[in-house]
Amino acid sequence: MVGSNNGSTSYTRRCRLLIIILACVSYFASAFSNHLCHHRLSISISTTTKIINTQTPLQQPPTRSWATFSAATSIVDTNETRKSAESTFWRTVPTSSSPSENGTSKLPAVAGIDRENGPLPPGSYKKIGERDSITSCLLGIGIRSQVNSDDGNEIWEEASKNCQKLIDSGFNTFVMNNPAADDLKRLPLSKKKTIRRGETNKARIRLEKQRKQNLVLKTKIRHEAEENFYKVLHLNTPKSVLRSCNFMVNLEVPAVLSTEHTKYSGIDEEQATMSFGNGWMVRESVGNALKRVKGETLGSVVLEYCEHSPYHLDVLDSLFEMKREGLIRSISTKNFPPSLLRSALSCGFNMESNGIVGNLMNTHNLRSDSELGILCSEQDLSRHISAPLGGGLFTDSFTHSNKKKIETLFGTCCHDESNVISTAQKWAKYQSIKDTLHELSQKYQVSHESISLRWLLQMNEKAGDSVIVGTRLGMDLREQKGGSPYNRQSDLREVFTFALEHDDMELLSELSGRSSSQEFPPEGDRQIDFSNKALWI
Repeated sequence: MVGSNNGSTSYTRRCRLLIIILACVSYFASAFSNHLCHHRLSISISTTTKIINTQTPLQQPPTRSWATFSAATSIVDTNETRKSAESTFWRTVPTSSSPSENGTSKLPAVAGIDRENGPLPPGSYKKIGERDSITSCLLGIGIRSQVNSDDGNEIWEEASKNCQKLIDSGFNTFVMNNPAADDLKRLPLSKKKTIRRGETNKARIRLEKQRKQNLVLKTKIRHEAEENFYKVLHLNTPKSVLRSCNFMVNLEVPAVLSTEHTKYSGIDEEQATMSFGNGWMVRESVGNALKRVKGETLGSVVLEYCEHSPYHLDVLDSLFEMKREGLIRSISTKNFPPSLLRSALSCGFNMESNGIVGNLMNTHNLRSDSELGILCSEQDLSRHISAPLGGGLFTDSFTHSNKKKIETLFGTCCHDESNVISTAQKWAKYQSIKDTLHELSQKYQVSHESISLRWLLQMNEKAGDSVIVGTRLGMDLREQKGGSPYNRQSDLREVFTFALEHDDMELLSELSGRSSSQEFPPEGDRQIDFSNKALWI
């Protein structure tokens, strides 16, 4: 009996010991597995040179968290470590896609993309900056400045909420534009007058002074809108999300007045001819911009061209000095002529892009054989295209009832300097483009707006051209007044769900006049009358 009890006790001890050993093995195996999962270790087999990655991507949590966490969404190679995507309060921060081996671009066309939220597919972004680079969406958002109204802080709360919707949908590039033309009617702007032959130089100077005063007033409105909008946005948005966005700021070049101008304008002559080479005024402007956007650094500074100003290169020199100091991430220009761009590039100022106006009615700066197109191709300079929808002409909701507004747009953002045609010819050209957009929208099952934007992005995709689309961000309070809710992000995400075929791209290029310098033949009343002897030499 005693031997039997001792044998039973020994067997029990062995079983317990075996259970403890199995538990320890299971524990360490689980810990090692989690270590591999979280740190994404790469295991290489010594008998071969091929590297085997054992990473298992972590699943995104079903609910959004305020805390920033890392999501292992990219495989780590032992030769070259790539930065994994970072998930924030709303979304996954996009990683810029590198060009493919054959040199073609990867402009995405994913039919099954979510139309509401989530990161845009790879290829929808490009990297800007050098050391502290950020990713910028190829489809940027231009916020139309709101003129002071009685709605107070409500409009900025609405704008902040809708901006968060756009960020949630993958759009991370924003810029505050000047007030829209309709809003300017409520401003105390000086009326424009036409300078006629025989008028004194004093009248010309007075008209130029009025124009500058109007420009100063528009800039003041934009600055106030930036300050109010970014103040509310920072209060309601986590900093981790704001750091992943590219907030662009427009910067004006100071103009100069000659001695003859200062005699009538009342501006001190010494102040008018002041040198901006020391850069203190530029630094003051950048400092004020940092205060308005409530940021640590400026994502992108866009330097606007000022006619007759001699300070463009001086301002660029100061901006690039501040970029080296870390106050600015990237620098771009806007409406710079090719000659000035060549001068800036020859001085070593490598800008990210040059802003232009371009759409289906205005292809002057979009042509590859133009002086600007050749320069951009030679210097690998991308273009930042504004007014891509022609002030709303190429959207589904635009009607032909307001002919006066359409003709106004024909003379502004839809005016092609290289193809001067009459108003009747512009109407014929616009109608042919609208009919083609309608046919293509039925073919691809997308909107007119998506066709227009896709044509611009796909036209020169290898160079990384980007487009800026204007929106009010719901500041007209349409939803509060019983209208439809703000859903601009769904319309813009549609651009990345399809790709235009080559024949359709050529058709739109032909209709827009991009393929040739002259789209329509001149009318009879524009032909030269050679029977008029007054024209003879």
